[in-house]
Formats: sequence, C-alpha cells, structure tokens
Amino acid sequence: MRKYFLLSAVALLATSTANATTDYAEVTAKATIEVAGTFSCSPINYGTIVVKQGNEAFVIDEYGTSTSDDLISAGNSSVHSMCSSDSEPEDYYLAENQTFDDVVLTNKNGDIITLINVHAGAESSASSIYVSLKIPADVKAGDYTGSFTVTKTY
Repeated sequence: MRKYFLLSAVALLATSTANATTDYAEVTAKATIEVAGTFSCSPINYGTIVVKQGNEAFVIDEYGTSTSDDLISAGNSSVHSMCSSDSEPEDYYLAENQTFDDVVLTNKNGDIITLINVHAGAESSASSIYVSLKIPADVKAGDYTGSFTVTKTY
C-alpha cells in the first residue's frame, strides 16, 4: 500500500509540473543623452565690502547699493556676470528673466553670505546675470566664494 501511495504522489507531482504554464514579459529600457556644449560667464565680484561691527542683516542690490546704515562701503557699483559663447557670438542670449536658486557663498571658517534674486537680464542685456547679496547680521570678515550652474536650452 505504501508503494502505491508513493507512486501516486510522484505521479501527481510529475503531472503538476508537466501542466505548469510559464509567463514572460519583455522590458523596454530607454535613455536619452544630450551632450552639453559650454559657454563662459565672467565672475561676479563685489570687491571689498566694509560693514559696521555688529551689523544688522541687509541686502546689497544688483547696482551695488543698499539702504542700510550698516554698509560703510561696497567695492563695485554694478555687479553682474556677462555670458557669451564662441560658437554663437552675435545671437547668444539666456532666457529673458530666467531665475536661479539662491547661491550660498562660504569663507574658510564655514560662515555664509547668500546671493539672492539671481536672474538673467531683460531683453537688451539677456546675456547678463544679475544678483543681490544678502549680508547676515554680525557677518564675519573673510573671503566668501561659491558657484552655480547656468544652462541654456535651444
């Protein structure tokens, strides 16, 4: 009896695998690659900024001016970056009024100041990037640097 039981169990297993179905799927993969050319933009340089000790937070606008009494002097009167391309010298403009995220500038001690209102210029100077500089309260002395990426899609 045991022998017949084992044979019938093996026969059942054999039939269940013999009648099994197999499903399949095809997976499609896709990648679009664009190779970016380069163009150049001049550095943004505020020069030397002198503030009163214990200053309140304030902003120096894209013209290098501020209404704050805590600003003693600012090195440059008009602060912007000019962007150009060797391959398209006469017809090269960034998107009008294109805006960018704020940019953090740090010194060697990790203190920060921030570029705000970062945007491309109006029609007549669309290849320029204008910024304002936000000076925090009790700013620390030092050389502050940072960078950001500008893209042009055409």
